Amino acid sequence: MPSSLVASRDFVNLRFPRHSNNGSKRSGPSSTQSPAARLSIIEEDGAVPPMPPKAHHRPFHRRWNLGDPPSISFENSPPNYSVWDTTGPKGEKLAEVRNNKHIARRGGWKRICLIALLTLGVIVALVVGLVVGLRKKTSNHVAPGWPQSPGNDTSASNGTTTFPAGSYTFTTYLDTVRTDCSSQVQYWSCYPNPTIAESSSQAMANFTWIITESEDRFSISSTENPFSIVFDSTMLVMLDPGTDDERYQFTTSVDKVTIPSIGVNCFFNGTVLEGNLYTKKAQNYPRSGTTTSSAPTPSTSTPSDDFRPWPYAVDVRQTVGGGQSVPECFKKGDGIVDGTTPRPASSMCSCEYKNFDS
Repeated sequence: MPSSLVASRDFVNLRFPRHSNNGSKRSGPSSTQSPAARLSIIEEDGAVPPMPPKAHHRPFHRRWNLGDPPSISFENSPPNYSVWDTTGPKGEKLAEVRNNKHIARRGGWKRICLIALLTLGVIVALVVGLVVGLRKKTSNHVAPGWPQSPGNDTSASNGTTTFPAGSYTFTTYLDTVRTDCSSQVQYWSCYPNPTIAESSSQAMANFTWIITESEDRFSISSTENPFSIVFDSTMLVMLDPGTDDERYQFTTSVDKVTIPSIGVNCFFNGTVLEGNLYTKKAQNYPRSGTTTSSAPTPSTSTPSDDFRPWPYAVDVRQTVGGGQSVPECFKKGDGIVDGTTPRPASSMCSCEYKNFDS
């Protein structure tokens, strides 16, 4: 066959493919065709159609595919929200509260009411306790100068101390004097010298002492006084509690100084000072009409000049026994004074004060 005819037949077959022998109509492109066969037609000159320009009026977030903008701007405050304003789909109030898993369970509201009642009960109990405590503290407050029995927890005039703490004047009278401890009886003396039997108007003696409290214990200290008796922070001990003789007692050793004559000082070292401060026994001295001109003036160096009168009975005793160097007397410029003979230890010198009749 000539080559020209063969080329014509091949050209025809490419341009007009044959149909199947069964006479069916021509089918579409075969699924086995290559991807290149299914591409769109490309113009012979190779030109690409231009892309449409982007719309400049589109929102910024849509132009860059950033999604929808937030409903709340950072420049403005968020809207007010309260659980009490929440409504359900049917308009019911407190929807979130009602739908809470702890409340929605059976008995949830009962538990809430029970907790509220318990909280209210605790608050009421605290208020009542505070009111009762304040009333009790006010009722226990004592007028200045008149403390009560130590069985009651009371406050002094400053409201910060407990009886018997405070500054007191113990008004007594000189009851008894003994001078057996020295061969020179004039060396021992007791302020204010005359006893009540000798002069009822001149026998008065006032002790100004200060009682302090520390760790539920009380101690007593002296102030400047004409008795020449000085002691500090001596412990008070309660005796016979609950009886008519209930009292605080203290005992201490002091160096008593006397001035028997001008320029002579005698020292009774180791003198025992004992005091009983009764808390129930009544005093009956000073009696009506008794003057108090002999009362010493409290020292201005004491913590307070407000010395209240002790409202109960009190007795005070100074005692010392005889012995070597009892007393030791000195004269200014001349040294030790001779002329004393030691007395037995059983020979006592004493000064006894009290403000009640035995």
